[in-house]
Amino acid sequence: MRSLHRSPLVLLSASLFAAGLLSACGGGGSAAPTTVSGSVVKGPVNGAQVCAYKATASGKGDQIKCVTSSSVGTYSMDVDYQGDIVIEASGGTYTDEATGTTKTLSDPLQVVVASQGSATTGIITPLTAVAYSLSKSASGGVTSANFGVAATSVASQFQLGTVNIATTLPAVTGTTNAYGQLLKAVSQYVANGNSLASFISFTSPSTIQAAFSTAYAAINGVTISFNLGGSTNTGGTGGTGGTGGTGGTGGTGGTGGTGGTTGNKTLVITVNVLGSSSTVTVANVPAPTTQAEFCSGLANDTNFNQIGTAAGGSLTINSCSFSGNSGNISATLNLTSPIATTIPYTINYVYN
Repeated sequence: MRSLHRSPLVLLSASLFAAGLLSACGGGGSAAPTTVSGSVVKGPVNGAQVCAYKATASGKGDQIKCVTSSSVGTYSMDVDYQGDIVIEASGGTYTDEATGTTKTLSDPLQVVVASQGSATTGIITPLTAVAYSLSKSASGGVTSANFGVAATSVASQFQLGTVNIATTLPAVTGTTNAYGQLLKAVSQYVANGNSLASFISFTSPSTIQAAFSTAYAAINGVTISFNLGGSTNTGGTGGTGGTGGTGGTGGTGGTGGTGGTTGNKTLVITVNVLGSSSTVTVANVPAPTTQAEFCSGLANDTNFNQIGTAAGGSLTINSCSFSGNSGNISATLNLTSPIATTIPYTINYVYN
């Protein structure tokens, strides 16, 4: 499977959290400390205030803890809270890749992670801030699962493929990686007279697209086609009917071409848990073409065990099917704590 669809369990996790299932099974409250570490990159931000907040539907809630990033942008903190948290970085200074000048990080950047009592990574960049902005409009608001879906969509839109923007460190100096080249383009985008705030809010991706593409080509010396917030699936044009002779019948018009089934589409995910339904909508998702493509890799997906573990148990996919533009999964969540129980649910994916 490709891009966002390549890991449907990420979307499955989003559906579970949107339905409130995992949070109902033990989210929030005190627990063993979670060590959250990562970097603040735009380029590397020295002396940024990095704070953890309890995640709420609209964004960040109560502040939990703050630390200061190092001279190379790294941070680490032990968080005495169990549940979804927003890590926000503000202030500090960095060397701007486009101008070579020292700038202050005046626009806060965020990442969202799940605090579950074990170590986790939270890389903070303008792209994770875009994902944070997008997660606010998802069903259930800002959760680690909704953020994960948004982050995967952002990676797809910015041509990063399967890169996890919240755990992968961008290389913006020396030998750069694809993630780092995008952040350099963000700096050029701002240097060209645009605001960082307009980029990370992502309220008008089609407006950002042309300016960002220009900035990317200018600073990286190569042109990439971005499709921010839109669809690349375009159908063909029907042929023109022939003209009938005297007494004859006009020719038949040609048949319109079929848009490629692998084009990006809007994915609507509906989860039903114990009779309660919840829906998540994700833009710009590569659509599968076959049932095998839709279902393959589920059992071996690295996110598979993590979903069950996050809820204190294990996850089992009972059946998987795909036809036309719709896929269906039947699954069971087997919990061992705080009480032993089995919870069945179904998920429907529709690619429009």
